[in-house]
Amino acid sequence: MGSQGGEVEHLLSPLKMPEFTLKNRVVMASLTRNRDNVPRENLHVPYYKERAGTGLIISEAALICPQGVEWTFMPGIYSQEHVEGWKKVTQAVHDKGGLIFCQLHHVGRVAHPGTRVQRAAGEPVFGPSAVAARGGKFRNVPGGPGYVTPTPIEDPEKIIELYGNAARLAKESGFDGVEIHNANGYLPMQFLESHSNRRTDKWGGSIENRMRFSLSCLAKLNEHFPYGRIGVKIAPCGGYNDMGEMNAEGRPCAEASKRTYGPFCAKLDTLGLAYVQVMRWWSAYDLMIDGKPRGVEWDPIGYLRPILKDTLLFGNTAFTPSEADDWIRRGLIDAVVIGRPLIYNPDYVEKIQAGKVSDLYEEQPGDEHWWYKWRNNDKRDGYLNWAQRTIIPESLAVKDRRSLIHD
Repeated sequence: MGSQGGEVEHLLSPLKMPEFTLKNRVVMASLTRNRDNVPRENLHVPYYKERAGTGLIISEAALICPQGVEWTFMPGIYSQEHVEGWKKVTQAVHDKGGLIFCQLHHVGRVAHPGTRVQRAAGEPVFGPSAVAARGGKFRNVPGGPGYVTPTPIEDPEKIIELYGNAARLAKESGFDGVEIHNANGYLPMQFLESHSNRRTDKWGGSIENRMRFSLSCLAKLNEHFPYGRIGVKIAPCGGYNDMGEMNAEGRPCAEASKRTYGPFCAKLDTLGLAYVQVMRWWSAYDLMIDGKPRGVEWDPIGYLRPILKDTLLFGNTAFTPSEADDWIRRGLIDAVVIGRPLIYNPDYVEKIQAGKVSDLYEEQPGDEHWWYKWRNNDKRDGYLNWAQRTIIPESLAVKDRRSLIHD
């Protein structure tokens, strides 16, 4: 990276939001860590507390109901037990002078009926329409099957109520706000995009109908949080989980995405939201399906910036500190959402503030950034490194995560 020192003054400057002021413009991304369904004092609390130097933390995706997800041991926000676990996290962040939002999550059609949680729930895999996502692989289901054809949701209002309940519990947990995960091929995005939503009722068809689910969820969240404490995450370039708008020939198309995300963001801009988080194109999320990239490389931030006239725009995906500072300086984004570098560098902001950007550890080829919570047959807790197929003892992983990258 090279030393940058004071060259990131815009990144480190405060940001006035509708309901509060961020101490800097580094936002911690919603990094799924798979440590446990209920936040644990010995794992989740120190993890978030160490990163409270960021202007805002967005929690790892929290499920609004039990779902058979590909990522095992995801936390939830649908029971009192979850509330008690998250309370310890939010208190620790607040004690360090930080702010934290809870990202609310429903995976929709990319759950699987063969997972233990889905079987126990006794519910089918739900989606807007009976359109299966292509690709994917469930390592936690024997045989590693892909996605199934979902059962169309008969009454979307019932799911919307679950979002409302999750927001209520998030407020009780001490979160400063909530974010709806409207990206990466999960349920709100499935309703929004036309290829995954084939409904003919008021929830499908026109863009006005297809955005109804997301807007109704936001209205339900607003019963517990003012809009100025609610964020939205979107991924207009698609790719991941077989998403991305397509043209009449069935090819991923930037113009088709603009016809969906332009009107959607224009409507979001009227609500007084805390922010809209926009993911830009990234090769790692652009999956190959039928030998072709599923997503499309284009600049959604540049397109949506003038549409989001009265709403803060947070840029997400593979920003370096210098690039983020430059984009903030030029008014292209208002803050940057940082993911994997904050796993490797809990003191990401502190190093930048000290002019030690060159000391930030950067991911190297062969590094495995997703540390999976793992319980083996002996019930011993640890982390499974998928790249190296090794189990790291929990005590060692918590003591020094970065050194493990080289082991």
